[in-house]
Amino acid sequence: MTRQAQTGRIGPSTRFRRGLFILIIALLGDSRTLWAQARPAMTAVGAAAAAEPEASAVRLLVGRSTVIDIGSPIARVSLTSADIADAMVTSPNQLLLNGKMPGTISLFVWDRAGAIRRYEVVVQRDLSHLTEHIRQLFPGEPISVQSTGRTIVLAGAVSNKEVIEKAVDLAGGYVEKKDEVVNLLKLQENAASNQVLLRVRFAEVSRSAVTELGASFFTSPTGVKNTIGRVTTQQFPSVGYDDLQYTKANGDWGSPVTSASGKFTFTDFLNLFLFNEKYDLGTLVRLLQTRGMFQSLAEPNLVAESGKEASFLAGGEFPIPIAQPSQNGVSIVVQFKEFGVRLTFTPTIVADRVHLKLKPEVSTLDFTNAVSLQGFRIPALSTRRTETEVELANGQTFAIAGLMDNQVTNSIQKVPGLGDIPILGVFFKSKAAQKNQTELVVMITPQILPRNSHGVTSSLPRTPEPFLAPLSDKQTLDPLPPAFEPGRKGDPAAAGGPTPQTAKPQATKPAPGGKGGDAAKTMEALTPGGPKPATAAGPGAASEAAGTKLTPAEQQKLERARRDAMDRAKGQQTEQQRLLAKQAEEDRKRVEAARAEQQRLEQEKTKRDEAQAKLNAAKAKRDAEAARQQAEIEKKHQKEIEDAAAKLKAAEAAYQAEVAKKGGAAKEKEKQQEKQ
Repeated sequence: MTRQAQTGRIGPSTRFRRGLFILIIALLGDSRTLWAQARPAMTAVGAAAAAEPEASAVRLLVGRSTVIDIGSPIARVSLTSADIADAMVTSPNQLLLNGKMPGTISLFVWDRAGAIRRYEVVVQRDLSHLTEHIRQLFPGEPISVQSTGRTIVLAGAVSNKEVIEKAVDLAGGYVEKKDEVVNLLKLQENAASNQVLLRVRFAEVSRSAVTELGASFFTSPTGVKNTIGRVTTQQFPSVGYDDLQYTKANGDWGSPVTSASGKFTFTDFLNLFLFNEKYDLGTLVRLLQTRGMFQSLAEPNLVAESGKEASFLAGGEFPIPIAQPSQNGVSIVVQFKEFGVRLTFTPTIVADRVHLKLKPEVSTLDFTNAVSLQGFRIPALSTRRTETEVELANGQTFAIAGLMDNQVTNSIQKVPGLGDIPILGVFFKSKAAQKNQTELVVMITPQILPRNSHGVTSSLPRTPEPFLAPLSDKQTLDPLPPAFEPGRKGDPAAAGGPTPQTAKPQATKPAPGGKGGDAAKTMEALTPGGPKPATAAGPGAASEAAGTKLTPAEQQKLERARRDAMDRAKGQQTEQQRLLAKQAEEDRKRVEAARAEQQRLEQEKTKRDEAQAKLNAAKAKRDAEAARQQAEIEKKHQKEIEDAAAKLKAAEAAYQAEVAKKGGAAKEKEKQQEKQ
């Protein structure tokens, strides 16, 4: 009877559980597969629990603690490594776990009944503060922070290299060693690089003004009343005397001069020259004003990395002897010192601006202040230098001007005594004044280069255009035939007749070819081979000279043929020039077409890059939206599972209450039956 009663109690409860389980599956909808798969898994774990206790995951942050409730009195605790986490028993059933270092360990807990519980303790770094700092310090930069045990991983695509360096330095403060930061940051496709192109323009303008004034007086080489004289300050060249000769009546002192001769020698007539032949007196006057301007320009272009120093020098080196002591006394060692246009700069990229540390310098050799030492002439240096630090925007121009160099030189020479006479002393003195003014201007333009930049220019140096285009076969001339062929009939040399210089010129037969070839051959044929024959003594020579004389009609014919040949040659030259001009125009059009094609290709590349950037942005947006929708779906499923679990728990409680109620009723019924 008892067995039948128990069988009767189990049957309805089993049917109730099955109905309740079917109701839960109907409520969960799409989650029925999850429950169907989870039940066999739990069964497999339960089968393996006899061999090894099931591990529970416990996650901690470094420096944080958590309490684990075992559920039964604790007998013993064991940790894999106490350096990563530490466990302390705070009550018979509770365990306090403290995180020390990043890592993963196993925790085993034995209760007094002998059961073993295993926990996988994962200790990670607290990256919330680092993530918040990166979000505040680098707004708009997609930098993700993750932890893998002891290391911190930074990933994402940032706008410039400076952000990468600063983000790594910031993350290094959250670890013991900077090597524990794994840098997976990279630059964006169109982001600016950390290189700066510096365009520098050196412009030097030199102005000079010269004033010269002087006079020189002299006599003729024969003198004035047998007296030769000259007055000059020697600052400017004057007249000289050469080949002076004279004779006297006798050898006595003071005897009259019977004849005199000589000539002037001029190295420079200066500005004004005056000579009176009647009185044998002359003068040279130097009166000049000179003004000039000179402009020098250097345009160096340099590329340097941010924070690195770069320098440029356009000039040379000059030797300087330096005395150094040695075993044999003093030895001379030669060292070289640089001069010219120099630029030293250090760029630093700060966001979209460039911080520049500049030091331009222009130096030239100054031989005026040179030093002579033991046969060596060492020039001095005239230097203009400045040093500054500025911050410029990308492509902004900065100018350094006002580096002036003024020099004034005055030189006066005069004849002693005569040069001091008022008014008339001007004619016995010379003056030269020179003023030089040099101004240096330096213009600097920094430019931040993008990652895909071609540098200073995208085109390579071009091949220079040839001076003359090659001629075609139609424009070339055939070689001229020889004037006389040996052994040919009528050859004067072979027949013993007159030579080509004395024979009458004969027109050679033109060779086949173009018009230009015919004209050239006709000119060669019509031009005499040598000078006209000279008449010789004797009747034979007279007859030969008479034989070479041309009639007026023949001379006119020859002149017309010569003019026609010259006209044809000019026409051929004009045609050649036209062809060369046409070829140059075609080359220019090809160059312009190639340049336009290159510009078109660059524009298309820019458009493709922009379209690719838009596609990447749209893809990222779609991925973010899909991730958000997936998170919402998972959250919804999780909520449905939790609701179903709550309903199941309530149903089980109701079922237990119903079973307890039925059990109480059954016992009451059995008691009544026993009483009966």
